[in-house]
Amino acid sequence: MYSDIAINKKRSVESDFSAKGKIVSLLNFLEEYLPKFPEIFQKIKEDDEWDLNEALFSFLDIYSRNFAFQFIPEYRYKNKSKPDFGIKEVKSDQTGIYIYDQKAEHFFDIECKRLYDTTKSKQYVSGRTGGIQRFKENKHGVDLNYSAMIGYVETKGFEFWRKKVNSWISDKKEHLEMLETHKIAKLKSKHKRNMNKTSIELSHFWLNFN
Repeated sequence: MYSDIAINKKRSVESDFSAKGKIVSLLNFLEEYLPKFPEIFQKIKEDDEWDLNEALFSFLDIYSRNFAFQFIPEYRYKNKSKPDFGIKEVKSDQTGIYIYDQKAEHFFDIECKRLYDTTKSKQYVSGRTGGIQRFKENKHGVDLNYSAMIGYVETKGFEFWRKKVNSWISDKKEHLEMLETHKIAKLKSKHKRNMNKTSIELSHFWLNFN
């Protein structure tokens, strides 16, 4: 289904985000491949967040197999305390072949939210399953310095949703900063955790299904 996308393991473009090492490798992968997803997956009106996550996982799982990380579909367990995707490090043996490691480090989380309704989409920030709120509460991205959110933009445009999401965040220091808009929007934000003095930087990737 996705054979028309060439896999390129090398990128000379540096990430816009401040992380380093394996996290930058992951972010570069997302920057490279996420713009392809809305072009291939033809969303229908009936598709909900579960359907979008299922399709996105299949897409990312295929193209991450030549990289040193693995996507874990946490959303399948329907556990509201877990993010939609966890990412673990994949190690290789002396021949360079990736091997299974039960103790592989879980180093990144991704939470996905639909941006389609000016009331319901407030879950991107807060509420019973609020995305940003769960990172602030250390329920997602537990003790991690970096994680990400993916927004499925189904109505309006990127700038509309940036302003709307920021209107739901009371602390202006935590507002989403727009980095780039092209096929997708790339944004970033930094949030203080509620329970301690640590903070987490979030990379936001918004996909256009409008």
